[in-house]
This record gives sequence, C-alpha cells and structure tokens, in this order.
Amino acid sequence: MEEDMFCYIHEGGQLVKCAGGSVEYQGGRTESMVVSRHMSHSDFISKLCDELHFDRNSIKLEFTVKFDPSCLLLLHDDAAILKMFRFNERFCRVYVSLSSEVVEACISSTSAPTPIVGSNSAHVLSSGGDMPIDICNDSLTIESCGFSQRCAESNILKRDSRRFENSIMGSGHTFPNAAKFRDAVYLMSIAGRFRYCFKRNSTKHMTVVCTVNECPWKVTARAIGESNIVQVHTFQNRHNHSLEDVAACQPLVRSNRASLLIDDVIRSTPDYQPRQICKDFQRQHGMQLTYLQAWNIKEKANERIYGEPKNYYKLLPWMCEKMVATNPGSIVELRHSSDGHFEQLFVAHSISIQGFAMGCRPIIAIDSAHMSGPYRGALFSATAYDANDSMFPLAFGVMSLENYDDWSWFLQNLKKVVGDKEVVIISDRRPALLRSVPEVFGLENHAYCYRHLKENFSSFLSKHNTKGNKGKENALQLLDSIAYARNERHHSIYNFLMEHMAKLGSMLVKHKEESNNWKGCIGPKIEDKVQQKIAKGEGWEMLGIPCEHAAAVILSIGQNVVDFVQDWYKFPMQELIYSGSFSGIETHDMPIVDNDGLVRSIIGEVFFSLNPPHTKCPPGRPRKKRLESQFQDKRTVYCSRCHTSGHNRKTCKNPLS
Repeated sequence: MEEDMFCYIHEGGQLVKCAGGSVEYQGGRTESMVVSRHMSHSDFISKLCDELHFDRNSIKLEFTVKFDPSCLLLLHDDAAILKMFRFNERFCRVYVSLSSEVVEACISSTSAPTPIVGSNSAHVLSSGGDMPIDICNDSLTIESCGFSQRCAESNILKRDSRRFENSIMGSGHTFPNAAKFRDAVYLMSIAGRFRYCFKRNSTKHMTVVCTVNECPWKVTARAIGESNIVQVHTFQNRHNHSLEDVAACQPLVRSNRASLLIDDVIRSTPDYQPRQICKDFQRQHGMQLTYLQAWNIKEKANERIYGEPKNYYKLLPWMCEKMVATNPGSIVELRHSSDGHFEQLFVAHSISIQGFAMGCRPIIAIDSAHMSGPYRGALFSATAYDANDSMFPLAFGVMSLENYDDWSWFLQNLKKVVGDKEVVIISDRRPALLRSVPEVFGLENHAYCYRHLKENFSSFLSKHNTKGNKGKENALQLLDSIAYARNERHHSIYNFLMEHMAKLGSMLVKHKEESNNWKGCIGPKIEDKVQQKIAKGEGWEMLGIPCEHAAAVILSIGQNVVDFVQDWYKFPMQELIYSGSFSGIETHDMPIVDNDGLVRSIIGEVFFSLNPPHTKCPPGRPRKKRLESQFQDKRTVYCSRCHTSGHNRKTCKNPLS
C-alpha cells in the first residue's frame, strides 16, 4: 500500500446529491495537499493550517468515504483519520467549514429567532431519507444584507457574482433610466441567489419584491420629474427564507439581463463558445444553462456591444466612401435593390491592385463560401500569388445570394481590377462559373481546380497513377483563397469588413518582412522546389522553374539553376508587389443610427443608408462543410471479423467460416 495519499480540501461550497444519484460539489474553492497515511489528527490539522492558512480554532473538518460520498463524517480524532485513510483508496476529500462554537456564539449574540441560510456556506446532503444539514454560518440572523454576505469572518472564497451584491446601494441611489434599474435588480438577484417579481413595472414607478412568501425584501423606484432618471425610494435588503426556499432559489435566466455578465469576455474574446458559457456560469455564478440559453445570452451581448445587425447595413454606404477616401485608387462597388435593400458588394484595395499589376503572376484563383452571419449570404474571393508562391488577396465580394448574376457582376468588377492584363482564372466547375468566366475573360483563359477535377474525373486520373493526397494538399494550399477569412465570415458585415482590413494589413506586413530575410534572390518556397526538383515531369515553360532534366544540363555547364528561374519568382518582383501602403479606416467620425432609423453624423448630416438583404433562412443548421462529390474517392471499409469490404465489425452479419 502506498504511504502517501492525495487529499482534496473543499471550502465554501455545497455538496449536493443530484437527481441521478451522483454527488456534486458546487461553488466554493478546492485546494489539495499530499498527506501520509500514518499521520495523526494533530499532524493533519497542523499541515492543513500551515499550507492553506486556516485558523485551527475556527474550523470544523468532515470527510467522506468511497462507498458513500454523500455522507459527511466528522474528522475530530485519530480514529477518524484512520477511517478516512482506510476507506478511501487513492485520494480522499475533506470539507472545511466554521466550527460549531463560532456558529453558536453568533446565534447567542442575536435576537432574531428565524435563521437565514447563506447559499455558499451550507452543505445540503440527501441519502434517501432525512436531509442532514450542516450549517456553517457566522451571521445567520443578519437582516441588513443578502444571502451572499453571511460569512464575514470566514475564509470562504467568494463567487464572481458577488461583485454585483451592491448594485443597489440604498434609498436615493439613482439610475440613468428604468432599464438600468432593472439590470441592477437582476444582477443583485444573481449575487444574492433569490428570485424576484415586479408588483408594478413602468418607466415612472417600479416595485420589486422577493417571490418567497412573507419575505420582507423589497425595493421601489420612481422617475424624477419628467426625466428618465430613476431614483430608489425604498430599499429593504433583508430576506427571511427557509431551507427549502434556499434550495429552490435558482435565479431565473433572462438572456437580455444575463448577457451583462459576459460583456467583458465578449469584448476580449468574440469567439466565446456557448458550451464554455455554460461551464463558466455554473462555476462563477452557480447557474445551470442549456445550450440554447447560452446561445441567446451571447447573441444579446453581441447586440448590446456592437449594436443591432440591421444597423450595420445602414452604415455600409458610409464605410464604402471611407474606404475609397482612405486608400485612393481602391475599387469599391455597392449595389442595392430599388427598395433600398443590400444586394452586392465588391472591394479591391489599392495596394492589392497595385501589387498585382506590378509583380504578380497572371493567375487568379476564385472561390466562394457561405457566410453564417446574421443575414447569411455568400463570400466571393479572388486571390493572386506573390513571388514566394504565397497568397496575395486581390479582391472579395459579399453577395446576398450565389448565382449566375452574382458571379457575372463580381467578375465584371474583377475585370476592372485586372485591366488589359491577360490572366488565367482558376475555379471549380460549378455551372454559374462555367458560364460567367468565359463571358468575361474568355474560354481559353479558364482553368479548373485540380481538386475538383480529381473528384469528377477520378477514374481518368487513376489510370495515370495520380495519387490524390499530394494533389489535394497542393490544391488546398494554392486555392483556399478565403482561408484568412475563415472566422470573420461568421460575423456581421461591419465586423467582417473591419477585421478583413486589419488582417489584410498584418498579412501584407508579414510577407514584406519575410521577403527582407530571404537568403537568396528567390523565396524559400521556390528555392525548395528548385533544390528538391519537385517540378519533375512538369514543363519548364509551364511553371517557370527548371525541371529535373533542365537542372541537370544547367549544372553540367557550370551555371546556377536560380538564374534560369522566371523573374516573377525573384526578390525584385516581390519588392514591387509589397511596395504600396495601406491604412485602415478611422471610425472616430462614424455616424450613428438614430431612433428614426436615419444615419446622422455628429453635426446632424444625414447619410444615405441601406436595409438588410432579403434573405430566407433555409431549414436546419447551416452547413460547415461542402457537400462532397459523388465521384470522390472514399476509403474502403473492411470488417475485422469476416475480412470483407462494405461494412464494419459492429454491423457484420456474415457467419464465421
């Protein structure tokens, strides 16, 4: 048997038996220490107080055994220590609370006969019969404060929600409006863990009481004169609850109010996931949320922080004008319906237009992806490639739909960016592109993505011994033109545009700094291709990089293979590509959307505005991945039982021979 045992030290929470029979410790804090199986009770107390800074004269210790974790046993002598070590195997659990002497002293010093139990200082256990209660509370009859203020002299760790317990200071406390007052009442209920209801609820007069019968807690507020300012008139911050009331006091989840608890997290972490919200609410506030409740809370927080999504489309014309004014030479086209609803947006920044014209190869990959923001839609992208064969964002478009008209409009604007330069457009074989690309750029300048060709003509490619893994990796690396916007396309159109400009600027700076660290006149990716001769079997004229045979001849005559690489792979061309400048738009003078739905500046100037697009949400959850082609090769499944293909061991019905 091992001499040491791992010991959990729980303090300040509740040990609750769940509906399924399991026992869960909720709230408080948990520490740990390693103890010896042969130590005495006094040694255990000394080690506990020294390591975790407890006062040995004011604590009571209890423990549980492995076969009944819901029953608390008193840890008061050496015999109890021996039982704890004997009837627990690899670890044990010890629960720390205030000693009974401290509780009795508090009870004898007060005159109120009815105890008020704090939620973070009571152990509630159930083992099928009566409910044994162990209350460690040093101010059980305090009438001037809420549930969470019961252990003034203890070392119990506070919940995060306790910072809201003074949301209402008392009579005379004022709030800017009635909504702020209602928020304060809700936050106070979270901190005190009680439920409330409105006896009277208007912008001029509000009366709030606790839902427990005969509980004296009450707050009233009235508007000051004809203004929106609300002032607290009466505030009785005193509760009178039984143990059953305390156990049932789970604060109501109102997404509009509960979203106040995660405002700071949403600002710092926009991708805060609902699953994590559920865990954090349980850990920090003792509230159990469903996934849908967490989702609604996040949506309400985003709406309060960033505004209503429909208002961003009203600001879109102003943003387009600002992008052109900030970066002259940019091409920004905005199209809307006759009734003022958004339809299409095309953006090509001046630095991208200049870089493509001065040094990029005449190859453009176009692709699209769905947008899962508030109003859905499609994101179109056109990407070129710099001298190091890295992605160079050229243009993008936001469309309310994805059809032939949208692609044709996008390609016509892309033609303005390209000018008279003859380019090759690489895309998949969707019907809208098969029709629109030849109409704008010519049939001879339309190439197809290798990945999609491989899926649609896998039988043809298999005859030429073409393996899909290598080709697919290269195609994905080459043609995943919207990879840098994978997260941003889930946001509103305003956030998408702002985050796209920020990421574009950082990407251009990064590529420019990397090019300054090139060891030779060509980029590291191209240098690897030359050294490893991965251009084997591909024409020199097609790639611009000497193939294996050409490299052998060049080396045999004493020349450098790098000198025969095309100029568009070399540093001077890379320097020209990233020679431009780019600035994000300033938002200090951004107009606001007033209550009438008009876009006004600070000085009262009215701007043209748009309404959100006409969209119809399809049934079901939005897809995260594309539908795979029916011709795509799939791994053959073999059964480990009968060793035949087409099924696995779980579904095997063949008799064993």
